[in-house]
Amino acid sequence: MKQPPNRSRIVENAQIDWQQSTPISEQFEDVYFSRDCGPDETQHVFIHHNRLEQRWRDDSLSGFTIAETGFGTGLNFLCTADYWQQQKHAGHLPMNAHLHFVSVEKYPLALADMRIASRQWPQLVSVTEPLLEQYPAPVRGVHRLYFAGPNITLTLIFDDAIAGFSGLDGLVDAWFLDGFAPAKNPDMWQPALFEHIGRLSYAPTTVATFTAAGVVKRGLRDAGFKVEKVAGFGRKREMLRGDYLPAPTQQRQLPPGDKPWFHFDYQAQRKATGSVAVIGAGMAGATAANSLARRGWQVTVLEQEPRAASQGSGNPTGITFTKLSLHDTPQNRFYQWAYLYACRYIQSTFLAAGIEPGVDWNLNGLLRLAFDAKEAREQAALLAESYWPPSLLENLSPAQIQERLGIESPIGGLMLHGGGWLHPAAWCDVLLSHPKIELLTSQCVTHLTPTAGRWRVNQHGPFDAVILANAFGSARFQQSSHLPLKPVRGQISYLPATAASLEWQHAVNYHGYVNPARAGFHCVGATFDPRSEASTERQEDHQWNCDQLRSTLPALAEALGLPHGGPLQGRVGFRCQTPDYLPIIGPLPDAEAYRQQFDDLGKGFLKREFPFGPCHDGLFITCGHGSRGITSTCFAAEILASYLSGEPQPADREILFAIHPARFLIRNIMRRTSLKTTEFKS
Repeated sequence: MKQPPNRSRIVENAQIDWQQSTPISEQFEDVYFSRDCGPDETQHVFIHHNRLEQRWRDDSLSGFTIAETGFGTGLNFLCTADYWQQQKHAGHLPMNAHLHFVSVEKYPLALADMRIASRQWPQLVSVTEPLLEQYPAPVRGVHRLYFAGPNITLTLIFDDAIAGFSGLDGLVDAWFLDGFAPAKNPDMWQPALFEHIGRLSYAPTTVATFTAAGVVKRGLRDAGFKVEKVAGFGRKREMLRGDYLPAPTQQRQLPPGDKPWFHFDYQAQRKATGSVAVIGAGMAGATAANSLARRGWQVTVLEQEPRAASQGSGNPTGITFTKLSLHDTPQNRFYQWAYLYACRYIQSTFLAAGIEPGVDWNLNGLLRLAFDAKEAREQAALLAESYWPPSLLENLSPAQIQERLGIESPIGGLMLHGGGWLHPAAWCDVLLSHPKIELLTSQCVTHLTPTAGRWRVNQHGPFDAVILANAFGSARFQQSSHLPLKPVRGQISYLPATAASLEWQHAVNYHGYVNPARAGFHCVGATFDPRSEASTERQEDHQWNCDQLRSTLPALAEALGLPHGGPLQGRVGFRCQTPDYLPIIGPLPDAEAYRQQFDDLGKGFLKREFPFGPCHDGLFITCGHGSRGITSTCFAAEILASYLSGEPQPADREILFAIHPARFLIRNIMRRTSLKTTEFKS
């Protein structure tokens, strides 16, 4: 199979010419904001003409989404976030209302230029400082940031506007069409941009833009907006504002190449904030519960064990891990975007809870050693292609590893800045401590019963929605019994810390991994045995873990006094695995209805029109995270929250299709095999 072309992940930063505190784009030879008063321009053009004053004076509003072309200095976001806070403090909005701001930027400003720009608006410091703390490195793709105080999510897409919006799914309530003027930036103001704006809009959606250019006015009208000219700001005589009022003949079109069996109708299935049951209190369930609670949902978490994070999430420590690859596939993008989001999210949730790095977590960097010839070649290729910027990915020689990490290593490796290790149970406790989450333990869920458009979970409920987050236990229900899930045995070993081993503080990944000491011992792992169901520890597995460490880091093994065949203690766990090693995230399909509705796919009728895939209303799933749950569950939680709330997704459509719960059904229908006949890779 032909591999997709390699594509650099680093995007070009904006080239700024600072003229008397005014940033001028050297790429477009235009100013970023009004010389008269940037914040006043934002207030007039975007806040006022999208009628946010009136629309946000609603004590029943649970969420609102804004999408923008051209993030630039972030001024529009900062002013909007500040105004959102003002409305909350004035009592016009519920304190738990959630604002989602999406912005696409082809040439993001460097952090240094962002700092210079922000100094001009000291009145916005309450939102400026959190933005600068989280501002992402210039990596192509989707970056999701969260601001806990005002309950705001910022989704930054570093890419061309058309490319960025083409992969986006969800609903937008208001559009801020900014960026440079059509005469300066004609490549952005193309018909394709307006097609995507129309696709992401619905009846209450509004639009405002600083320009009154004919190409913009015509594009918006063609997309379904009723547009009018109004007075502009300052020296600009006119601008445009509009409402999404498509003619009856303007039908919402699926994007080219879309697959209706994976499509989700956000407008028809968007749910008002209500009650949701999450089954499972491991990392998948805890992250999902927290993401929904932040959006105002009342969440009940039902856990089979006496406490959270007892099964697959029960290891004493784990690492944030992603396998970097030059190939731009949906699978690689999923894990890379998930990794970047997880690093920000883990740190922010721990710090917000007052838990400093050290005892239960530390994202001070993850060292990925070049442990064999294949890994060394792959690392060299990543560096040669400038895969990620040095702020995220740094090559370290053996001497640098010893000097900076205090680890004597015979081989070099890559330092993934922002990664590290954590204690999963402590993190789950933090996530589940949200006031809108109720945790019920020792609850063995056996039945999901639809009741008048809602769900009962055993005797609990009814709930507006249910999320299955209980690993391979997710397949025990009638509605999910078709899922091809498999437990994969893994064993970790506990190595007592020594005076020498206590000195090093970084997680190290090779063919296995070893973490800094916590509670007096190091976790070393882990075996991978898909053929064994043994729940008791095996000394030969402890020996394998020790042999991997000894062969890779002999000096560290010596510092630990690593035994040669002596008895060790550890833990056995079972990963939840899928046949393609991608998690299952999204709406749960009705398997029998899928078989009937898409039966013609198995007869070769691939190009006929099909309706959307029939899913169980209000039933969602996040499982199959395997050994990468620390990295992937945070991202999965945001994907589920976006489905339920109708917000734009943090992942592009190719990723959503790759992880869709119906993918195995569709493959089997096309192959004319039974619904659960799916081969696992060895």
